[in-house]
Amino acid sequence: MYIADMHCDTIMLIWLARKEGINLNLRDTGYGDKKLQIDLLKLKKGGSLVQNFAIYVDLQREDGMDPWTQFTEMAEIYHAEIAANADLVREAKTYEDIIRNRDAGLISSVMTVEEGGVLGGDLDRLKTLHDEGVRMITLTWNYENELGYPNSLPDGMDEDYTRYFRFEPKTMENGLKAKGFEAVEMMEEMGIIADVSHLSDAGFYDVAKAVKGPFVASHSNARALCGCNRNMTDDMIRVVGEHGGVIGLNFCPDFIMEAESELACKSTIEGLARHARHMMNVGGTAAVGIGTDYDGIGRDDLAVPDASGMQKLAEGFEACGFTAAEIEGICYKNVMDVYKEVLK
Repeated sequence: MYIADMHCDTIMLIWLARKEGINLNLRDTGYGDKKLQIDLLKLKKGGSLVQNFAIYVDLQREDGMDPWTQFTEMAEIYHAEIAANADLVREAKTYEDIIRNRDAGLISSVMTVEEGGVLGGDLDRLKTLHDEGVRMITLTWNYENELGYPNSLPDGMDEDYTRYFRFEPKTMENGLKAKGFEAVEMMEEMGIIADVSHLSDAGFYDVAKAVKGPFVASHSNARALCGCNRNMTDDMIRVVGEHGGVIGLNFCPDFIMEAESELACKSTIEGLARHARHMMNVGGTAAVGIGTDYDGIGRDDLAVPDASGMQKLAEGFEACGFTAAEIEGICYKNVMDVYKEVLK
């Protein structure tokens, strides 16, 4: 079974490790607690068709490094690692690239950005990002930026975890800013997919108004089953489905189940199946994909600890009663349908 994963933070971890003098690479980091959840050998073993590699930039780094500099340094690592492993992987900028790579027996890599604040409000940088190969942008992370507002918790809400799953948006007014509307319209014209994971509820609906075609929530689950603020409400799931978009199942335990503490949350295939079935019932069978969030989430209590075990997900969904067509849709076809429409 092919796998299309819309989100991981692997490049960031390689970048951070190298800053500490640790020479991590994308090909093979081995197994164990301190190894990456994604590398190319794990992806190959797990049946990867296409892996999105997010370039995550931190707007509030302690060293004050400029977000654009962060992107530039990580993009350099990304391109060098892809070039150094041409026997396993090739970059994809279009749907046709993915098909050619598949036919050549290669994994496709797609560069994405997590944090629209990398633009610094300069929308001319969108062309630069597109030229670099970026084909998806998560409009915000957890900070307000020039494009809009995140779905952050009110101050102090989650300090003792007692209200973590009882999230309610502060307001429905803090959505996209003027530059945010302009950015998503430009992105749609250029073939860069808008990603609403992390975006405020108001911002979600602003994106839905601003774009005509598909947009995604690359790594989010269903809020009706787990009240985490980053999950999608049923109405949001319906809207994504109506746009022909996809929501990527996030493997993080506290996106899957509610518990009295974060450590008590578990990531199980049955839990992921519950979210998948709910989202398919609400948004349609084509509205669900995969967005593992690997290398951005913990390693404990994950049903599928790393990318090498992704066939276990397909087998588990079959055991949960999903049809072959539904499993293919979740694992790769639904994401590929979005890429076929947008990545040209």
